[in-house]
Amino acid sequence: MSNDKKPRQGVWTPDLLAEGPEKRRVFIEQRRQYLAPLIAEMRQLAREIDADIAERPKLYGDLPFQATLRARRTVKPFEQAVESLEECLDFLTTYAARYKASYEELPEQRAEKKADKQRVRELKASSGQQQIEAPQPEAEPPVADPSPLFSHLRKSG
Repeated sequence: MSNDKKPRQGVWTPDLLAEGPEKRRVFIEQRRQYLAPLIAEMRQLAREIDADIAERPKLYGDLPFQATLRARRTVKPFEQAVESLEECLDFLTTYAARYKASYEELPEQRAEKKADKQRVRELKASSGQQQIEAPQPEAEPPVADPSPLFSHLRKSG
């Protein structure tokens, strides 16, 4: 088998998304344009289903609120599907922001930090050679305690 695969045309691949912020922005905008009508249509359908179920009469033998609970239990998965599609767009936007922060800005920040540390090391090294060390102060002889009251407590050395 040959490893010479032809690149697929019109298909988003990870290497295309990693090429830059503009391509990721285009990808997310395309997904938003694709999903927006679908989300609107599903929202409308959810409202219609909810209205249809609310109009249905109670079933024989239903306890109080049992029809309402049954309707809620029936419609909830569909409403969750609509919410999940809306969250999908939020997740794509979050992905783009995190990718930018982690893989585009962070390496630049760390490179700048590394260069700053290197400059500081070079300055310390160059300034350390030029400075003349200050003379050490001479040790002064111990001063005799003027109070003879506690002189017996001093250690004799």
